[in-house]
Parts: sequence; C-alpha cells; structure tokens
Amino acid sequence: MSSARFLTARTRWFAILVLIVGVAGFELYVSWLALHPAVTDNYRAYYIDQTTTCLDKPVSGHYTLGQTVSFLPDDTPGAWALRVCGWDGPVGDGTHSIGTRSMLHFMLGSTAGDLILRLQMTAILAPDSRSQRIVVSGNGVRLGEATIANGVTKSVDFAVPAAIVEASGGRLDIALDYPTATEMVPNDSNTHYRSIKLLSLQLRRPGDPPSAGAQDDPVARRHHAGPD
Repeated sequence: MSSARFLTARTRWFAILVLIVGVAGFELYVSWLALHPAVTDNYRAYYIDQTTTCLDKPVSGHYTLGQTVSFLPDDTPGAWALRVCGWDGPVGDGTHSIGTRSMLHFMLGSTAGDLILRLQMTAILAPDSRSQRIVVSGNGVRLGEATIANGVTKSVDFAVPAAIVEASGGRLDIALDYPTATEMVPNDSNTHYRSIKLLSLQLRRPGDPPSAGAQDDPVARRHHAGPD
C-alpha cells in the first residue's frame, strides 16, 4: 500500500513538473514572439522600428498610360486607385503629402517601355518659408529629385526606364521622399510633417503629349462640364 501511495505521489509531482515546464516554455515562446513578431517589413518599419512614416495599403494600381489623373477632389476614384500611403485629402488645393514619404502604385504590364512620370506639385507654405526638396524613386531605383520654392506650383518630369518595370512584371512603385518636410506646429510628430500638395500626375511614353495639369483629367472635365 505504501509503495502504491509513493508511486501515486511521484506520478503527481512528475505531472506537476511537466505542467510547470510546459507553462514556462509557453511563456518563453510568447515572449519570443513579442520580440520577433512575424510581420511584413513595412509593418515593422512603421510600428516597431519607426523608420518610415508610410504604411503600405493595397490599391489596384489601375492606370491607362498617357492619362492625366487629378488629385483634386474632381477624380477621387482615379487617385485612390494609385495612392498607397503618405497622402491626406484630397482638398481644394490638392492631395497633401503627410509624413516624410509618400507612395504611388501602378500596374502597367511588362511591355510598357520607357516612360516619363510627370508630377504637378505645389510646395506647402512652410512656417519658415523653406523650399521643398522631393526625391523620387521607382521600384527602389532613384529617378531624380526636384526643389520647389515655398508656395510655388511646378510640373516636374522623371524618366522611368523600361528595365525597372519589366523586372517587376509590370509593377511600378513610386516613392516620394521629403528631406525638407516641415512640422506645421512646434514639436509635432514626423508622421504629420508636410511637404507638397499633389495636383495631378501622368505616365506617358516619350513623344506623347505631356499633361498640362489636373484640367486634362477626362473624369474631372466631365465633372466640370456638368450633367449631359
């Protein structure tokens, strides 16, 4: 009888020990997951490392080559199909950049060829009257940069090589970085910095007519023309 009680007690303590080890192991696993979460690189950069102010969101990227897309309130669907992150609005004077980076996404097909990206932008009226510097890249390749004086509107062209679109299967991700982005109120978070207002964009082949601005958007023209 005493031997049976000893085995029962021993079995009980062994079970308790296994339970303790199991709970401790689970807590260690949870702690490891907290320190090494299985998240995308962009999620980690935005929420954990805080090295970007632009959190990707899925958009269709639907676009017709050569077409002007207004980023004023008169063609909201066309703009929303392209704007990934780092944008606020639109309002009457354009879609405002927010943070230190904005992104656009296009699905073009692998036979798009060499292209020219035209951006019509207005530099914000900065409290210190600084000019705004915009650095543009496509699929991680630097395409160029522009500097726009305080409050000035300007159309700028950037050459997009066919190779970077073909290498991505027809996908083109445009990043606009703002080294001189401005805090509009003292001690504001960099996620609220401002740099430009985007009025319109166009991707065209060399030789095609360049966009004159947001007024060339066919949807915007229909809106302004009124009902048939």
